[in-house]
Amino acid sequence: MNSVKLFQTNFQCSPVSSAQAHGRVNLIGEHTDYNYGFVLPTLIDQKIEVSIGPRSDSQIVGISDEFGKKSSLFDSKTDGSWIDFVRGALFYLGKEGHHMSGLNLSVTSDIPAGSGLSSSAALEIALIKALCKMVNLELPLTKIAQIGQLIEHNFIGTYCGIMDQMSSAIAKFGQALFLDCENLSTEIIPIFSEYTFVVIHSGSTRKLSEGLYNERKRETEAAAKFLNIPSLRHAEITNLSLIKDPKILKRARHVISENFRVKKAVQFLKNNNAQAFGELMNESHSSMDNDYEISSPELNYVVKKARSHGALGARLTGAGFGGCTVILTSNIQREDITEKILNDCPKSYLITNISQNNIIN
Repeated sequence: MNSVKLFQTNFQCSPVSSAQAHGRVNLIGEHTDYNYGFVLPTLIDQKIEVSIGPRSDSQIVGISDEFGKKSSLFDSKTDGSWIDFVRGALFYLGKEGHHMSGLNLSVTSDIPAGSGLSSSAALEIALIKALCKMVNLELPLTKIAQIGQLIEHNFIGTYCGIMDQMSSAIAKFGQALFLDCENLSTEIIPIFSEYTFVVIHSGSTRKLSEGLYNERKRETEAAAKFLNIPSLRHAEITNLSLIKDPKILKRARHVISENFRVKKAVQFLKNNNAQAFGELMNESHSSMDNDYEISSPELNYVVKKARSHGALGARLTGAGFGGCTVILTSNIQREDITEKILNDCPKSYLITNISQNNIIN
């Protein structure tokens, strides 16, 4: 059932507006966005749809195919439910001069929650787009992404970077988005034509707002402060000798080296060098596992099996602590490698396959 039908079933009328936004998989560049560095995500075909209509009272009444029905007063405090995203969207729409106190909405999604595929950002972007459509407000896509990030910070409690929202707002299918998270400049780069990025869920999920993500952010901010720079985006590997705290050094080493890997990966993508790109993915995962300590036994096992069966590269994708892996294989080997991984890792499952200019199911 799509969001329009879900809305009609629950509210006995048609929605005033609807919008959708897709999830993303980050090919390389993890935990660099909130350090104002570089990332390289692409869209997946899984998406979130939102349908909405105004109410005459101050109630927010929502129905989600995943989280069920929930109602709340517009001006009530955040309560940790998915309605907090709606509160945030309405609040920031008010900042743009369009005040609204009540809303009916329906949400449908086929992005697995807790998978590291940006379901929360997709919800934010779809919500904002639907609200803008309802009140005839045109906002630049970058502005929509920035509002989505503010919702995450101030209504959800995850102090994320801008990558997920920018991906859901402006990325293109079958192409990578090279994003500079400091100045928000972007470049669209076609993905390899003879190779596929396979997205496999490890079978374990995670919840970012429980603290570990925000803890990593504080650690990298501490490293930047120690080095007397605005963010680790401006650091070099040689700066690491100045950091005496071993944990802070490890966190900084990951971010600094990961930024370097993203810039190299962009060149390898442009030069059609999938082998070298895959090696960078492997280096990235090792850095996330050893220096940033955000992997898990399930993620490591999927990555290990992918490499053993001939994948060019494999790494966790997203914030870590569970969720998904992204694996680079040749188009010819894709089905064989995928089947072997899923056989070896019975809790894992295929999310999608991404290749140039198309999404393969």
